[in-house]
Amino acid sequence: MNHSLEEIVHAEKQLQQAMVNNDVQALERLLHDDLVFIDAEGNVQGKREDIESHASGAMVQTAMEFVEEPIMQFYGESAVVAVKAHVKVQLQGKPLEAFCRYLRIWQFQDERWQIIAGTVRIIS
Repeated sequence: MNHSLEEIVHAEKQLQQAMVNNDVQALERLLHDDLVFIDAEGNVQGKREDIESHASGAMVQTAMEFVEEPIMQFYGESAVVAVKAHVKVQLQGKPLEAFCRYLRIWQFQDERWQIIAGTVRIIS
Protein backbone atom coordinates (compact mmCIF):
# COMPACT_ATOMS: atom_id res chain seq x y z
CA MET A 1 0.00 0.00 0.00
CA ASN A 2 1.30 3.46 -0.88
CA HIS A 3 1.14 6.07 1.85
CA SER A 4 1.59 9.82 1.72
CA LEU A 5 3.13 12.39 4.01
CA GLU A 6 -0.33 13.96 4.25
CA GLU A 7 -1.50 10.84 6.13
CA ILE A 8 1.20 11.32 8.75
CA VAL A 9 0.56 15.06 8.97
CA HIS A 10 -3.12 14.25 9.57
CA ALA A 11 -2.25 11.62 12.22
CA GLU A 12 0.09 14.09 13.97
CA LYS A 13 -2.69 16.72 14.03
CA GLN A 14 -5.10 14.15 15.46
CA LEU A 15 -2.55 13.33 18.17
CA GLN A 16 -1.98 17.02 18.92
CA GLN A 17 -5.75 17.60 19.30
CA ALA A 18 -6.23 14.45 21.39
CA MET A 19 -3.48 15.48 23.79
CA VAL A 20 -4.70 19.07 24.20
CA ASN A 21 -8.35 17.97 24.52
CA ASN A 22 -7.38 15.12 26.88
CA ASP A 23 -9.35 12.86 24.52
CA VAL A 24 -8.69 9.39 25.91
CA GLN A 25 -10.79 7.67 23.22
CA ALA A 26 -8.75 9.27 20.44
CA LEU A 27 -5.52 8.34 22.23
CA GLU A 28 -6.77 4.73 22.45
CA ARG A 29 -6.98 4.68 18.63
CA LEU A 30 -3.71 6.51 18.01
CA LEU A 31 -1.49 4.53 20.40
CA HIS A 32 -0.47 1.00 19.48
CA ASP A 33 -1.18 -1.67 22.10
CA ASP A 34 2.57 -2.45 22.23
CA LEU A 35 3.64 1.19 22.64
CA VAL A 36 7.07 1.83 24.14
CA PHE A 37 7.44 5.49 25.13
CA ILE A 38 10.32 7.08 27.01
CA ASP A 39 9.15 10.17 28.88
CA ALA A 40 11.16 13.30 29.66
CA GLU A 41 12.44 11.77 32.90
CA GLY A 42 13.68 8.60 31.19
CA ASN A 43 10.83 6.38 32.38
CA VAL A 44 9.49 3.74 30.01
CA GLN A 45 5.72 3.79 29.59
CA GLY A 46 3.33 1.59 27.68
CA LYS A 47 -0.07 2.44 26.27
CA ARG A 48 -1.89 1.76 29.56
CA GLU A 49 0.37 4.08 31.56
CA ASP A 50 0.11 6.82 28.93
CA ILE A 51 -3.68 6.58 28.77
CA GLU A 52 -3.96 6.46 32.56
CA SER A 53 -1.88 9.63 32.97
CA HIS A 54 -4.42 11.45 30.79
CA ALA A 55 -7.54 9.77 32.22
CA SER A 56 -6.53 10.42 35.84
CA GLY A 57 -5.63 14.05 35.27
CA ALA A 58 -2.03 13.45 36.41
CA MET A 59 -0.98 15.06 33.13
CA VAL A 60 -3.17 17.68 31.50
CA GLN A 61 -1.75 19.16 28.33
CA THR A 62 -3.21 22.62 27.80
CA ALA A 63 -1.30 23.65 24.66
CA MET A 64 0.97 22.16 22.04
CA GLU A 65 2.24 24.15 19.10
CA PHE A 66 4.70 22.79 16.55
CA VAL A 67 7.42 25.42 16.12
CA GLU A 68 9.34 23.78 13.27
CA GLU A 69 8.38 21.76 10.26
CA PRO A 70 8.45 18.11 11.31
CA ILE A 71 11.00 15.77 9.79
CA MET A 72 9.19 12.74 8.35
CA GLN A 73 10.51 9.60 6.69
CA PHE A 74 8.65 6.54 5.42
CA TYR A 75 9.90 2.97 5.76
CA GLY A 76 7.28 0.68 4.22
CA GLU A 77 4.35 0.55 6.64
CA SER A 78 6.19 2.69 9.20
CA ALA A 79 7.06 6.35 9.48
CA VAL A 80 9.49 8.25 11.69
CA VAL A 81 8.59 11.77 12.82
CA ALA A 82 10.80 14.25 14.66
CA VAL A 83 9.17 17.49 15.76
CA LYS A 84 9.87 20.42 18.04
CA ALA A 85 6.90 21.79 19.98
CA HIS A 86 6.12 24.44 22.55
CA VAL A 87 4.02 22.71 25.21
CA LYS A 88 2.11 23.73 28.30
CA VAL A 89 1.12 21.00 30.74
CA GLN A 90 -0.06 20.49 34.28
CA LEU A 91 1.93 17.65 35.87
CA GLN A 92 0.44 16.56 39.17
CA GLY A 93 -1.22 19.99 39.28
CA LYS A 94 2.02 21.93 38.69
CA PRO A 95 2.29 24.06 35.54
CA LEU A 96 5.17 23.41 33.16
CA GLU A 97 5.92 25.25 29.95
CA ALA A 98 8.78 24.13 27.72
CA PHE A 99 10.08 23.43 24.27
CA CYS A 100 10.23 19.71 23.65
CA ARG A 101 11.65 17.50 20.94
CA TYR A 102 9.54 14.44 20.13
CA LEU A 103 10.55 11.39 18.15
CA ARG A 104 7.66 9.11 17.17
CA ILE A 105 7.51 5.92 15.17
CA TRP A 106 4.16 5.36 13.50
CA GLN A 107 3.06 1.99 12.16
CA PHE A 108 0.18 1.42 9.76
CA GLN A 109 -1.85 -1.45 11.20
CA ASP A 110 -5.55 -2.28 11.40
CA GLU A 111 -6.24 0.29 8.66
CA ARG A 112 -4.88 3.22 10.68
CA TRP A 113 -1.67 4.89 11.77
CA GLN A 114 -0.64 4.16 15.36
CA ILE A 115 2.35 5.21 17.44
CA ILE A 116 4.39 2.16 18.36
CA ALA A 117 7.38 3.94 19.90
CA GLY A 118 8.47 7.38 20.90
CA THR A 119 10.38 9.62 23.21
CA VAL A 120 10.31 13.22 24.39
CA ARG A 121 13.09 15.45 25.61
CA ILE A 122 12.73 18.87 27.16
CA ILE A 123 15.14 21.16 25.32
CA SER A 124 14.48 24.46 27.13
